[in-house]
Amino acid sequence: MIFASKRETLKTKIEECYAGSLTYGHHSLLMKVLSLLLSRVTMSDDYVEKIADLARRGTVVYVLKNRSRLNGLILQHLASRKEGLPRPVYYHGVGMRLWQPVSRAARCILARFFYNPYRDGYLERVTRDGESSIIYVHNSEFVGSRYPKDPLHHVIAAADADRPVYLVPILISYGRRRVKKDKGVIDVLFGESDNPSAVRRLGTFLRFFREAFVIVSDPLDLTDYVNSHADDSVDDVAFAVRETMIESINTEKRAIVGPILKSREEIIGMVLREPEVVAMMERISRDEGREYRNVIGTAKKYLYEIAANYTDSYIGMFNIALTWLWNNIYDGVVIDHAGLNRLREVSKQMPFVVVPCHRSHIDYLLLSYVFYHSNIAMPFVAAGINMAFWPLGGIFRKSGAFFLRRTFQGNELYALVFAKYIKVLLEEGWPIEFFIEGGRSRTGKMVMPKFGLLSMVMQAYDEDICDDLAIVPVYIGYDRVIEEKSYRQELDGAAKKKENARSLLKSGNILKKRYGRVYLNVGEPIFLKSYLASRDSQYDTMQIEERQRLYRKTSYEIADRINKVSVVTPFALVATGLLCHYRRGISHDDLIAVLDDLYHYLAHREVNFSETFVRREAAFAEALARFESTGLIERMGFDEDEDEEIGEIIYSVDEDKRLTMEYYKNTIIHFFLPIAFVSASIVSAREDRVSVAHVMEDYHFLKRLFRHEFIFDDSVDDADEVNDVLAYIHDRGMVSGHDSDGQPWIEVHGIGRRKLSIFVGLVANYIEAYWIVLRGCPFLKKTKRPERDFLKKLQKLGTKMYKKGEISKAEALSQMNYKSALRYLADKGIIETSYVKKDDRKRKADKMLLLTADKEKLEHLRRDLFKYIV
Repeated sequence: MIFASKRETLKTKIEECYAGSLTYGHHSLLMKVLSLLLSRVTMSDDYVEKIADLARRGTVVYVLKNRSRLNGLILQHLASRKEGLPRPVYYHGVGMRLWQPVSRAARCILARFFYNPYRDGYLERVTRDGESSIIYVHNSEFVGSRYPKDPLHHVIAAADADRPVYLVPILISYGRRRVKKDKGVIDVLFGESDNPSAVRRLGTFLRFFREAFVIVSDPLDLTDYVNSHADDSVDDVAFAVRETMIESINTEKRAIVGPILKSREEIIGMVLREPEVVAMMERISRDEGREYRNVIGTAKKYLYEIAANYTDSYIGMFNIALTWLWNNIYDGVVIDHAGLNRLREVSKQMPFVVVPCHRSHIDYLLLSYVFYHSNIAMPFVAAGINMAFWPLGGIFRKSGAFFLRRTFQGNELYALVFAKYIKVLLEEGWPIEFFIEGGRSRTGKMVMPKFGLLSMVMQAYDEDICDDLAIVPVYIGYDRVIEEKSYRQELDGAAKKKENARSLLKSGNILKKRYGRVYLNVGEPIFLKSYLASRDSQYDTMQIEERQRLYRKTSYEIADRINKVSVVTPFALVATGLLCHYRRGISHDDLIAVLDDLYHYLAHREVNFSETFVRREAAFAEALARFESTGLIERMGFDEDEDEEIGEIIYSVDEDKRLTMEYYKNTIIHFFLPIAFVSASIVSAREDRVSVAHVMEDYHFLKRLFRHEFIFDDSVDDADEVNDVLAYIHDRGMVSGHDSDGQPWIEVHGIGRRKLSIFVGLVANYIEAYWIVLRGCPFLKKTKRPERDFLKKLQKLGTKMYKKGEISKAEALSQMNYKSALRYLADKGIIETSYVKKDDRKRKADKMLLLTADKEKLEHLRRDLFKYIV
């Protein structure tokens, strides 16, 4: 009794102090050194605000999956730096004495003889007092037991307080390394990467601390949960909460790095074991009399040509190089963070396929870079086999690129193993990226979509590889593209140059230029489960023709969703303003007036403007200065002896530069198509009065004419589109409306015709390009001609017509526009196409063209189109 009395007396003199206590302000020397590294760990301001909001409403308990002193110190350090982030005062079940001041550590050592945090319920008391703490839940002693060290029992006991208790799952990641299936010696000796030993964790942190970041998952209102499960035992509640916390953290981990990564060889083996692949190889062996192992060898050869060989170290290398690129060649990347956050949430629920537009070779790198910095699993990227050139092909493959041939024609085994490779990646849960246009757009607008890869994705989904699959359209745009010179040459008829290392090195002069900003926006995803369920026919019952129509419709819908989230930049709008008039030059004041009219209509359409439009006049001035400095436009200013009343600034675009400027106009032209078509109808009427019925008829005609040129929104009725435009130009005072004989008519005012001519100018070059093709059709009367030879004829004819003044737009002399017109003429039955392979050594057959005997169709189209020629 005497001894017990002395012990109690001594206990009252010793401060209650625990090894897991976290102190602020005064730290050990070791902690001060470590803080230099901890300061590099990042945490999004959105996450900070999220936790701060919880702290204002209740008590925050940070939840880690595994026990880790280092992670506890990271949270402690962040809480000391981030305003509003509640500071944890205690780390349950973890000794932190080494990181405390010596005097504090000594008191904790002495206090352990008198105090026991588990027996004394310290965590429960701290939580009831509204203080934050840190707990871990994976193997927190014995799962489901009432062992006193289990932190969930303590916080559950405190959850009956008046103040809510929020459990906040925290993931702390040291970089973006993917978890691999194969385990090495390091995993055996120092623990697996998902649950490393203290030595491995510290070593990994010291190596990658610059890449470390904190992710906050969805919090759990523990008080509400306990109250709603009042009939359950504490053990059952603790078990359910533990499972929820672990799954939440694991989901965040998968969203960042993806599922467990299997080796390239294992993926190839999985493809070769696909039943359809086995059946085809057996059939080929039987039909061609080849040994089965030789057929397997051929299939394996194809797969080694195709398959990616992802390696973490290459991603870190690209991160450094691309950060330099965006900040030195470009003026940074403008990112749709809200869209990326939505995509990240989708990635937690299902596999996804990213489908961006294709403007530049930089596209291959941009999306992976953005995903890397947005904590989204980086996709495996489908790249053309032309990008597999040495030495960059190997680097791209190590960074997650897989390669496909431009055509699978005549090689059914290659086509099948490629399709099954796609299926295996999706089945494993990996995101995939491919370009819906196939190749890069040389014109700036969306290329008519290709649906080969899309069909493989949809067929893979039909094989029940997952419950749902998201297809995510993504817009990628540039103030200026680095390939603008080569694009102009190709539009003039030059052959496309094959990519190789030498050509890239030769283009080193791009490093001396600035190309403005890069933009990335995320469109509305298509969820295949609901999308296919809404079809009239079930996918698995569709015939081949029905599926082809579905693939085509889906591909156009994806392209339209990309268009809808595209960004209007000052460069694009200034290029549009410079090209939409019919004179050789335009004064500064007139140009600004045109730009204001164009901007007002885009604002009416509620499009996405780049952030630089906040200062619109300055943005226009910057774009004009940039175009002038690069020689794309000429500026004639004041002479010193000119009177201010007659002196003015004039801008002009040389003939050989107009196709380059056309590229930037085309990036936003889809927004103007409704008003351009309506304006073309009104202006071409030649009279001041025109019926709405006539406008509607012309609108239908132009939309059909350019169906191979532009992506149209099929979800909007043509009548609604026309009525919206008519209402807009009426409100702007360009036209007035009245009824005549029960039919609506519009009347054009003087200023209205001039303003409408601006919008007609947006599509005038397309009308003129198609007119050139119609004029050139007699070349195809007598005999079939190769398309490439006919295109050369059209180029010469168009040049003559331009010099003669029959057409006014130099940018109408575009090979791409000619090809689109030829596709339309083939659809109308005006020309017929065939394919002839004159040389067996050639991979591709020549496309041959011949004018049909139906001259009436041609003449009818010529009359319909001629009225729009200014």
